[in-house]
Amino acid sequence: MSQTKMSQKQMTLAETARNDPAHRFANLYSLMHWDYWIRCAADAVLARPGSSTAGVDGKTRDNFKDHYWDEITALVESLKHKTYAPQPVRRVYIPKSNGRKRPLGIPALRDRIVQEALRAILDPIYESDFQPYSFGFRKGRCTMDAVAVLMPLFNTGVKHYYVIEGDIQSYFDTVHHRKLMSLLKRRVADRDLLDLIWKFLKAGVMEDGLFAHTETGVPQGGVISPLLANIYLHEFDQWAEQRWHSLTPYERQRRRLAGLGSYKMVRYADDFVVVSNDTLAGVEQAKREINDFLASELHLTLSDDKTKITHVNDGFDFLGFHIQRVKPEGRWVTHLRPAEKAMDRVKEKLKDLTSRNWTWMDEYTRLTTLNAIVRGWAEYYRYTSLLSDLEEITRYTWFRYLGWLLDKHKGSRKHQLIADKTRHFQNRTRWTATIREGNTTLETYQWLPTRAELKRARYRQKGRDGFPHPYLSNETPVSAEYPMGEIGPDESLYRNTVGVTSTRASRHEPLDMAERKLRVKMRDGFKCGRCGATDNLRVHHTRGTRSHRPEDLETLCLKCHHAEHDFRQKEPLDGEPDEAKVSCPVR
Repeated sequence: MSQTKMSQKQMTLAETARNDPAHRFANLYSLMHWDYWIRCAADAVLARPGSSTAGVDGKTRDNFKDHYWDEITALVESLKHKTYAPQPVRRVYIPKSNGRKRPLGIPALRDRIVQEALRAILDPIYESDFQPYSFGFRKGRCTMDAVAVLMPLFNTGVKHYYVIEGDIQSYFDTVHHRKLMSLLKRRVADRDLLDLIWKFLKAGVMEDGLFAHTETGVPQGGVISPLLANIYLHEFDQWAEQRWHSLTPYERQRRRLAGLGSYKMVRYADDFVVVSNDTLAGVEQAKREINDFLASELHLTLSDDKTKITHVNDGFDFLGFHIQRVKPEGRWVTHLRPAEKAMDRVKEKLKDLTSRNWTWMDEYTRLTTLNAIVRGWAEYYRYTSLLSDLEEITRYTWFRYLGWLLDKHKGSRKHQLIADKTRHFQNRTRWTATIREGNTTLETYQWLPTRAELKRARYRQKGRDGFPHPYLSNETPVSAEYPMGEIGPDESLYRNTVGVTSTRASRHEPLDMAERKLRVKMRDGFKCGRCGATDNLRVHHTRGTRSHRPEDLETLCLKCHHAEHDFRQKEPLDGEPDEAKVSCPVR
């Protein structure tokens, strides 16, 4: 669906906010019961993979699409008459990289849609306010942008060698609700919109069938939670801006003459570091001041165990990277490497996929799986300093795949397997695998981070003169998508596995379903059986998901597959709220 009207409204909000930092917005709530606005929000939420996960009401994307118009109408009417009430979030626990579990709150699908509509209103406003060194959950910014700001500060000319590694204890669970509302009121004067946000904050949590009130915090997993978290910590950013970042060169020089150092803070959501060229005593005093500000102004607590002062020569981890100043060849350089936890995590995934539990899978699908994981991981870390870190993962994969082959082909000799199943390609010995269907044969080989296969370079720092406003600049397109992923490579690398059956129990797919689908495409010549298209191919169940036999499967392009399932493209509705009311100032 075209989002031209939504983009125009967001541009109006962003321009007003940027031109008048003291402006308070009224009559924003009229957007919340504009059917076009809700439909844009619904389509954005339904397009995300998470929409197949149900909240406390048990409804998923499929349920919503079956009654799309009725659901949209009901949402618009309840918002218009102010009878809308959010449901409690469903609490689940997901594993963290350190072996612990993190609570995740899953709102009901209809609540996610309303939150997306809210986010689409507030985000353009606060993007005009946020500080340049805040990077988390913001359009057009990524972890490498935050790291790129830090790297030059460790050069011998700048000498920001001391690092305060900040860790806010249980941040998302300890956001003070009334403090957050007071911060929102500085920009938002619409009482109805503020009441809706308050309802979400107080919606409560359902865990194992038991309801619990929420007195503090924002649920991790809510669509609007990252934005609210950024709004809350914007106070911290402003404190750092006034104290350190806004100093003129003359003021910095005077501080140096007085024996005081300079400071720079970089924040990504609730992770932050402060680097300085001050003395150790001065940095320790700065750490105490940070702790006092967060405790007194924002009711937040720094973790004593994780918040520490480190010298860059000893190295520190930030956003999945390890940064350390070393002297390998007679001169000091700062290395950017994958963090040890990131290395261990991808190895753990590769080890699991090459265990004896997977010997039922064909070699082609297994090697394709390993390639997808290793390549995705290496692409994320392609800007790191040492190629050897990436080659360590591919070397680990090489030997794990060999062990998997030995388990799969009992009685085979290692040297014979290597001779039969490897090829020398681009000066590297690689594993190969083939699959045959009729007269068609497909071959794949192990992916390696060679110059031809991985474009490595130094990351070019963006935003030296300020990042472009994502809602006002043509340089950064405004997307309906919103960054919700973890720090590090895409979580799908660890959660999803090529060749594994659908997680939807209702489909009853056999273990080798991925291989069957591939063979069907090979049988059909990688062409749509209806129109002959060769792009965006899918495998359609002609008799529904009760039969997965190859003769009951056919290859269709995405367009024909949608037509087969009576997929309807929703067109924008006419009608919109009064343009003048959207940005009406409050005097």
